Amino acid sequence: MAKVAKRTKKFVKNKLDQTLQQRRDYKKRNLHVRDRQNKRDSRSTSAAQDGNDDEEPLEDAQKESSTMGVDEFLQGGFEAGMGSESEEQDSAGEGDDDLEDMEDITDDEDGHAEDLEKLKEKDPEFYKYLQENDRDLLAFGHNDEPQQAPDESDTDDEQDEEEEEAIPVVTTEMLKQWQQALLRHHSLRALRRLLLAFRSAVHTGDEEGDYAYRIEDGPIFAKVLITTLKYTPKVIQHHVPYKSTADGHFKVPTHTKKWSSLVRPIRSYFLSVIQLLKTHPEPDMVYTALTESAKMIPYMHQDRRVARDYVKQLLHHWSSGQDKVRLAAFSCLYVTTSSASDEMIDFCLKSAYHTLVRSTKQTTPHTMPNIVLMKNTACELFCLHPDAAYQQTFGFIRQLAISLRNCLKLKSKEQFQAVLNWPYIHCLDFWSMVLSKTCNDQSEEHEPSHMRPLIYPLVQVALGVARLVPISRYFPLRMHVVRGMLRLIQTTHVYIPLAALILEVFESPEFQRKSKGATLKPLDLETTFRAPQAYVRTRIYAEQLADEFSFLLQEYLSTQARSIAFPELVIPITVQMRRVVKTGQSSRLTETLRALLEKCQQNAVWIEQRRQQIEFAPNDHRQVDRFLENESSEAPMEASLRLARKVRAQKQKLLEQNAYVVGDDEE
Repeated sequence: MAKVAKRTKKFVKNKLDQTLQQRRDYKKRNLHVRDRQNKRDSRSTSAAQDGNDDEEPLEDAQKESSTMGVDEFLQGGFEAGMGSESEEQDSAGEGDDDLEDMEDITDDEDGHAEDLEKLKEKDPEFYKYLQENDRDLLAFGHNDEPQQAPDESDTDDEQDEEEEEAIPVVTTEMLKQWQQALLRHHSLRALRRLLLAFRSAVHTGDEEGDYAYRIEDGPIFAKVLITTLKYTPKVIQHHVPYKSTADGHFKVPTHTKKWSSLVRPIRSYFLSVIQLLKTHPEPDMVYTALTESAKMIPYMHQDRRVARDYVKQLLHHWSSGQDKVRLAAFSCLYVTTSSASDEMIDFCLKSAYHTLVRSTKQTTPHTMPNIVLMKNTACELFCLHPDAAYQQTFGFIRQLAISLRNCLKLKSKEQFQAVLNWPYIHCLDFWSMVLSKTCNDQSEEHEPSHMRPLIYPLVQVALGVARLVPISRYFPLRMHVVRGMLRLIQTTHVYIPLAALILEVFESPEFQRKSKGATLKPLDLETTFRAPQAYVRTRIYAEQLADEFSFLLQEYLSTQARSIAFPELVIPITVQMRRVVKTGQSSRLTETLRALLEKCQQNAVWIEQRRQQIEFAPNDHRQVDRFLENESSEAPMEASLRLARKVRAQKQKLLEQNAYVVGDDEE
């Protein structure tokens, strides 16, 4: 099969339908004119022959019809004549449809030529206008069908080569001329040509596109990309400089003539950058594209569709790739969100949250650092615009609450799976981070945040998830939930009753019954929310739970170490701790709780000594909240926690150094 030429492809794609429609319209008009002319001729001919030739045949026909009966008329042989005529027409018409069409087209073309000749005589001025402005109409019907050469493939190849030769190739000299024009004169003409070359470069390999330049050299390809990314922001800022407002937005002079001439180049730049971010595999080039395109973000908000596509690519690189690429993508996303309109802000926050949720489905020791980075950076986005963040946070926490309610109500396997998974756990932790940052009482304004009412529903959902499956296999899940709630207590100083969740673990069969020995490796609790069945009632699992939950209990007690009600607060906690010490079967847990009981007693005495010096009543809530606010010395519980964190950090570092990492090629 012969190769189809590029010009034929372009004609079929762009002009074939229009040309066929023009021919149909012309055919209809021409046939209409001919019908009217035939009617006129027939009328004149019939008028001339009415009194002569047709009188006798009409009289004879009338006489015969009057004397012939109905049966004789039906048997007069008309059916045979009609059948033979139709058979002749059918036999003559089989396989000749194309020929008839060609004859019609030929007749149309001949009639069109005759009309043009008459038009030349009647209206020479209009004919001259057509010659100057619409030669295609005058040439209609002439050489419409291309004459195929004996070897069609050779002709198509020659046409392809001619078309490729017609497209200029970007050279080093050409690129240097553009660079000089951009640096010296900030030439917009050179910028447009550079953007056309940039568009051709990022679409390399796309055979269907129609591009102004060709790039055939690898070094030239890289130079075109770097030059466009580096020079375009400088030229655009020279012609239409923007200003930054106090609220973080950018003010671009969009009502000037220069701006109207730069709208299309700016759009072309961002479309090419989006294509580059989508297809280019090299991290260094992607990093350069992200850092340089960040300078053009103030000019992007005028085109909502381009802005959305650009944000999607930023989120893609923010969730995957090298760390420097992820941080560069977040930097662009941060600038975009901080200066966008309200609708665009909602889109950025929603998209960032959904991208985070999708990235947490696979939580492993290898993906955990990336997930932590995404949660920390996404938290920064939600702190930019409190009003938009409140609406989004309220809606997403409500979704978590609905999933938990359906699980408690229906109690089906699907509903439990909708709650007991990594994305749900990471969402709880993420919203605790957002509320901790936005509701921090240690801020300079000392004004309550409007996000503070969302703490209560989040805490209720978290406590419900922690107690959803109260068996020892799901104690790691409870550990993750307690950590998120501790973060809220430490930053917002909101009281959350977490002691009961921790003490329930100590009173479970894992510690109240004798553990069995096992040769299993310790679990990585950071990336586990449900322990395997083989670890249940084993010594290694019980010791891990004792270390983690005793440390969580110590952190919880240290958050209340400066509370004026600490001596009364720890009474039920110390009672349960003493009971666990007496009845527990884990020696490690017993030693840890005894040391913790001693620190609780010391801290209670420390608070009682300072309560003797106060002069306000318990109903003075302002003074109660400010109790020990200016105390410079550490509370005994705080000092104990500081030392415990140092020991814990040293153990963690030692484990990381001695850890064995399985290679990708090992089973």
